[in-house]
Amino acid sequence: MLKQFSIILSIYFLGELFQKAFGLPVPGNILGMLILFFGLLTGAVKLEMIDRISDFLLDNLAFFFLPAGVSLITCFALLEGKWTAVLGVSIISTVTILGVTGLTVEFVKKLLQRKPKETAFFGKENGMGERNKQEVQVHERPQANERVQARERNTEKVS
Repeated sequence: MLKQFSIILSIYFLGELFQKAFGLPVPGNILGMLILFFGLLTGAVKLEMIDRISDFLLDNLAFFFLPAGVSLITCFALLEGKWTAVLGVSIISTVTILGVTGLTVEFVKKLLQRKPKETAFFGKENGMGERNKQEVQVHERPQANERVQARERNTEKVS
């Protein structure tokens, strides 16, 4: 797990380095997430290389918000008289995020419905080759694979 954490931390520091070196207006942690995204997309970073630490970080995500909450509590004097503005910005940003997320999901669903799944995910018009099917089955979660096998057994019994 230490190796996985060092991969995530290295990508984060690489994003920070790019931000400082090029003076980009984007925070380094966002650049690190983009580097990680494109690394996963291209296969330079394999999911197996970071899956355990990613699950750990997601499981403990609430813990990482504690410092921000404590900092906010210590700044009550600064926020005095500005609660309506803070509340208004919070509500508007929440509604905007919900709307944009919903529209993005709908757009991606429509995009994927137009194309066969093999074309959308693997870029092949005539379906997946036998090798790609095996690779996909290897990376599936065990529970999903067990459900598929159970359905196939039930179908064979009915036939």
